[in-house]
Amino acid sequence: MATHTSTSSDVFSYAGSVPVSGNYLNEDQLHTISVTDICSSSLSIVGCISILVFAFVKGKVCHVNVQPLFHLAMADFFASLGLLASSVIYHYHRSHLHSVFTVCSYLAGAITAFYVITFFLTAAYSAEVYMRTVNSKKEVRPGNKGPDPVKRNQFEIMYLMYCMSWAIPLAAVIIMVGYYATFYQKLTGHQADLCNSSCIVFFQQGNSRVCGEQAPSLLRWMTIYKYIFLTPLLLVFVFNSVVYAKTISVARDVFRRRGRIGRTENKEILRVKRHAFLYLSIFFICWIPTVLIGIISSVEGSSMNMEKYFVLYLLQAMLSPLQGLLNAIGYGWQRKEFKQLMCPTWEQAGCCGCLGKQPVGETTAILH
Repeated sequence: MATHTSTSSDVFSYAGSVPVSGNYLNEDQLHTISVTDICSSSLSIVGCISILVFAFVKGKVCHVNVQPLFHLAMADFFASLGLLASSVIYHYHRSHLHSVFTVCSYLAGAITAFYVITFFLTAAYSAEVYMRTVNSKKEVRPGNKGPDPVKRNQFEIMYLMYCMSWAIPLAAVIIMVGYYATFYQKLTGHQADLCNSSCIVFFQQGNSRVCGEQAPSLLRWMTIYKYIFLTPLLLVFVFNSVVYAKTISVARDVFRRRGRIGRTENKEILRVKRHAFLYLSIFFICWIPTVLIGIISSVEGSSMNMEKYFVLYLLQAMLSPLQGLLNAIGYGWQRKEFKQLMCPTWEQAGCCGCLGKQPVGETTAILH
């Protein structure tokens, strides 16, 4: 995804407020995309807040079934908030965007960092689900009287994964934003207008051949940043697909070791498959337009005509910012385990009867 800002410190680069060549989006198209960004990011903010507030109110932030989602909601919240702020700035400064390039640069870096963090957090979540399922398999072996001793090591590994999911993207973007802030100060006003843009969120190769001729080193760095964003996005999708496939296989083996696979066990395996499919679908739906734009921009280079692919840019503005809302629903509110943790609050309001009061068993906790 990309934030239009004077600094393409994320994978997003910016379109100038006044097109300097035929490959930019026109003003009406930019306005449409910015309004779409505002609507989509606002919905995600609401979804993220619902998770964060309930977790705090119920005191469940550190609960094993809530903590991964809390991390994810936090990162999605900051990414969506930055996206909303960036689009609002565009509306108030369209006529003099060069005056806010520093603000847009830092917002672009923040948005990039937090979205990459969400990618890493979903990978950490899938890895944790897999390890918990493997532990369930070990615990049903004949002669096992208690939890496997490797659980402590796995806890430390997961703790490290979640810490690195936050630290690495933030550290990388801080360095990159610092570099670009210095770089842009060296540009002339004309160069800044060509390479700067509108704080609208795009993802593209760079700011066209014109920008490349005026500031070739900037165009090269924009290309690097694009792949810094695209690479983890694609790798995480492949990683999650493989890990969830292995998790389903291990879950099936867990039931087999317990004796037999009957109707109840098959329903539980199907539930695990549905969870995995839902998580992968959310990731795919949100980011497929961005991946397609990235591929097209890599093939066409600086000659890419953005107006030709306006539909893709519009889909990106509609779907990518919705990640926070869809994650809140998919990883949180549609899961029975999560709703049961929040049930006491709802019960006081008379809204909890349909959820049931049974405790979460071993099988229902495989995908927590």
